[in-house]
Amino acid sequence: MHILLIEPDYYTRYPPLGLLKLSTYFKSQGGTTELVRGKRYPSKEPDEIYVTSLFSWAWKPVWEAIHYYKSQFPDTPINLGGVYASLLPEHARLSGATNVHVGLHHEAEHCIPDYDLVPEWDTSLLFASRGCVRKCGYCSVPKL
Repeated sequence: MHILLIEPDYYTRYPPLGLLKLSTYFKSQGGTTELVRGKRYPSKEPDEIYVTSLFSWAWKPVWEAIHYYKSQFPDTPINLGGVYASLLPEHARLSGATNVHVGLHHEAEHCIPDYDLVPEWDTSLLFASRGCVRKCGYCSVPKL
């Protein structure tokens, strides 16, 4: 099974850790993975597509990516996850994604990110903890 991992065309200087963890998970299940940024045709036709999302205000590039890959692979399931999908799942469902995942992908959460997919990245990122003890009304961390 070939899994296509999509980081939409929005600005971030950091690699998509969620997608990199998914890559490790799917490879451990015997699959292959490919990371594509923006709207580019992959090297191999995917069996399933996973799209990540960052901040809720950056939803338009997410929708554009979903529409692009849906037009290229109309019969391939497209899964949308990440921050925007978790905070605004009803809005995210309007994107055209086959599935919208809210929260963490528990099977992949404890996987080490597959940094081989981002050879230009020469360091590692990690979380020392999750969450926050405060519950500020304006903050998304308690919801995530």
